[in-house]
Amino acid sequence: MRGGDVRESLLLGNRQLWSLGSVVLIRSIGFGATWPFMAIFFERDLGVPIYLVGLIFGALAVASTFCQIAGGYLTDFSGRKRTMLYGSGAGIIIYMGIIAALYLHGSTELIVVMFVATSVSGGLLFPAATAMVADVTSSREREKGYAIYRIMANFGWAVGPLIGSQIFNSGVIWIFAVVEVTLLIQFALIVTLISAIRPAGGRPAAYRMKRLSDLIVLDRPLMIFSAGTLLLMVLTAQFSVTLPLYATLKAGIASNLIGYIFAVNGVVVVVGQFPVTAVVGRMREIDGVIVGILLYMAGYLMVGLSTTLPALMFDMVVITLGENFTTPTISSIVSRIAPSDKIGRYMAFNGMARSAGRAMGPAAGSFFLYLLFSSNLLIWLALEVFGVLSLLIMIAIRQRGLVEMEHRETKVQHV
Repeated sequence: MRGGDVRESLLLGNRQLWSLGSVVLIRSIGFGATWPFMAIFFERDLGVPIYLVGLIFGALAVASTFCQIAGGYLTDFSGRKRTMLYGSGAGIIIYMGIIAALYLHGSTELIVVMFVATSVSGGLLFPAATAMVADVTSSREREKGYAIYRIMANFGWAVGPLIGSQIFNSGVIWIFAVVEVTLLIQFALIVTLISAIRPAGGRPAAYRMKRLSDLIVLDRPLMIFSAGTLLLMVLTAQFSVTLPLYATLKAGIASNLIGYIFAVNGVVVVVGQFPVTAVVGRMREIDGVIVGILLYMAGYLMVGLSTTLPALMFDMVVITLGENFTTPTISSIVSRIAPSDKIGRYMAFNGMARSAGRAMGPAAGSFFLYLLFSSNLLIWLALEVFGVLSLLIMIAIRQRGLVEMEHRETKVQHV
């Protein structure tokens, strides 16, 4: 491939896209170092029962749902860069509080509350960042733009879990310190690299306060698609709680080795996202989502048959391929059905559905893990129901052509 072709294929001339990618890359190193170990930390170090661990992560996702609404509103009316700075700054303050609480041996309740409060950071930052990807790419480049954004984010997920594995036994406080450092670097990158973008349609503050209805999106294709997304997220959310707890409690994997399973996730995204995007580019986007759901279901079902580290790492390959098909494609679909002045709110609404699914997922997963503890396979078969329901909704959307449309300027179909 010639140099010019490579430059065009990777959108190397799009400085803002790559700057956004750098922001989420740094962030994901920190969160990749923590996330695989948080469920184990609550259960093993803080003595929280398994079923309550799921509720903690559910509370985190519920809080994120409301933060997504605020983040989408701020994204459209205060601008992308300012909203990202709000989210990054909030994360710096909250994680510093968690580090202080651990150092001073604060109560479990305080640490849990601050952990749930971390939802503010991502809830504000991600609607702004995903909306900005749509801002800085053409309709033709949109799928590729989201793929690049996601590859860079998951490069951090390939590195972060390995860092976490190396320092986990030294104390979780050091993992939180890694997050704090990455958030500080992220804040600096947003200030220096990201340009302020305020889409057309922004209105004076006095007018905004009168339009509380702007916080809510009532668009039929978006709502049906987001319902399918919510159910899919219930299944995919087993990634955060059920999978690491299952690996340690049922498969007997050492806690400090869990990071290797999650590092596979980052590697498969980095290596496999572009080939998958090329495949999706030859089909209808909704078909890409359907293929991804089937891969997710296959991967999690395989987990129920796996009892060794290599087997679980292979399962993660299949799960991540499902993620490669669904994650950038979902964002691309939402950006196409959104009017140009409401991309942030449409992203936030779908993000809210994802957060609701992530809230239900850990609670459902930890419940089934607790209830069906004696049967490895039944735990995951019970969770497959959510994948089946999501699949049925996406197939119905495909048959009705509800999301087969280009970017809309102003008019939407209301309920």
